[in-house]
Amino acid sequence: KKKIMAKNEYREVPWGVFSYKHKKYIHDSVDSRINVAEGAVRAGKTIDDCIIFKIALEESPDKIHLASGSTLANAKLNIGECNGYGLAHLFKDWGKFLDNEALFINIKGEEKVVIFVGGGKADSYKKILGNSYGIWIATEINEHYDCDESKESFIKVAMARQLASIKPKIIWDLNPSNPLATIYTDYIDKWQKDGVIGGYNYQHFTIYDNANITEERKKEIISQYDPTSIWYQRD
Repeated sequence: KKKIMAKNEYREVPWGVFSYKHKKYIHDSVDSRINVAEGAVRAGKTIDDCIIFKIALEESPDKIHLASGSTLANAKLNIGECNGYGLAHLFKDWGKFLDNEALFINIKGEEKVVIFVGGGKADSYKKILGNSYGIWIATEINEHYDCDESKESFIKVAMARQLASIKPKIIWDLNPSNPLATIYTDYIDKWQKDGVIGGYNYQHFTIYDNANITEERKKEIISQYDPTSIWYQRD
């Protein structure tokens, strides 16, 4: 168990076992400006991202940060709750910040604010205007609204809102999507090919990388699928 301090008190988080790939992804995030965890459901990628966020927050000089999902409920469930390992368990104190749901965090004697929003609709970008964000953590990034218009794409607006931050960082997760989707062609694959100044950290996970799921349980889950189906390949 590791004790995490939040609001002048300690909270115990019962971490499980981490496989090598998960350890490497978390380790490499320290020196990476952009971090992307892609892979199967129940592979443990969002838990990694919450840990990476916490590590980055301890060193961030920026005050306001962003957490997004396809919807606000999705962001709060996947990033805030995350089966007991999310940001709401590392840090507590939900509240409102300029009419947005937010976590208020006292870390190293400084107050940090993490705004939670949904990013899946065409007008979702309006919820994040007016602020500069230091760290942006997003779950199911392929479900966020994107388009060529940089002033309306949630993804492009969120990235632009980091331009004035002192120590920006991006932390994304996603389940495998259409390989020709713009989340790959315009972002993930492009960064992998061209590189990113500040470091790019990508890792692909499957259920076999989750050391906390027993072999018996893996066989039970896999038996529910047709191994030749797209559903099986994606999950």
